[in-house]
Amino acid sequence: MKHLRLKLKLKYLALLIAAAVLVGNRGFRSLVRNYLEYRRLESHKAELQKQYVDLKKRTDEVKETPAIEQAARVQLGLIKPDETEYRFPPPKESDK
Repeated sequence: MKHLRLKLKLKYLALLIAAAVLVGNRGFRSLVRNYLEYRRLESHKAELQKQYVDLKKRTDEVKETPAIEQAARVQLGLIKPDETEYRFPPPKESDK
């Protein structure tokens, strides 16, 4: 019976020493810290990729909508690079 207790105590002592070496080792702590940072960055990357897909869909929808181009031309006075715009003054009251 004493032999079993001694074996059990030695196992616990070996386990305690191994844990102390792993926790006390800066390299191991650095490895764990880097792994946790990697996991955090991976989840952030997934969020950003989802956001990118959503924004890409929205820009594709805007590009296909002719009302956006019309609003840009009328309200902002924008023209395409190869176009020429002619502006005429509004007619006077006497011309009507």
